[in-house]
Amino acid sequence: MPAVGPDGPIHRIWAGFARSEILNWWIQRGGILLDIPAEEFAERSDHSGELVWDVLPSGLVIRAILDRQTAHELIKIVTRESAPTELERFQHNRMPVLESPLHAAAPVTFPEPTPPATPKSSKQPKPAPAGLVQEMLFDF
Repeated sequence: MPAVGPDGPIHRIWAGFARSEILNWWIQRGGILLDIPAEEFAERSDHSGELVWDVLPSGLVIRAILDRQTAHELIKIVTRESAPTELERFQHNRMPVLESPLHAAAPVTFPEPTPPATPKSSKQPKPAPAGLVQEMLFDF
């Protein structure tokens, strides 16, 4: 998930949520507040299981925190209790915290991943046998 921290853009794995009511607990354990630039967000309805989408108001970001307590740094979206109108619309008791950016006053462009280097050998790779499924896994 792309995010913006005090040192600029980062990519980390999203791994759940952090309740705004205990945000200081996360910060005391080394958590770093992040901005998640986005144009839209969704909540999954607890009633239907459907995603309910909304547009982020201009100038706001989704607040997140970088959890550094594990072997790999993880992003947690900061949530708050839903207001009655939000609960009615989204049918979910938690909402993402939407705030002014802490780290980026202007939109941030995230760099594209660098393609692998071209092999120096003049040999062309053999095509995969018919019916073979190939997978590539990336760890950002």
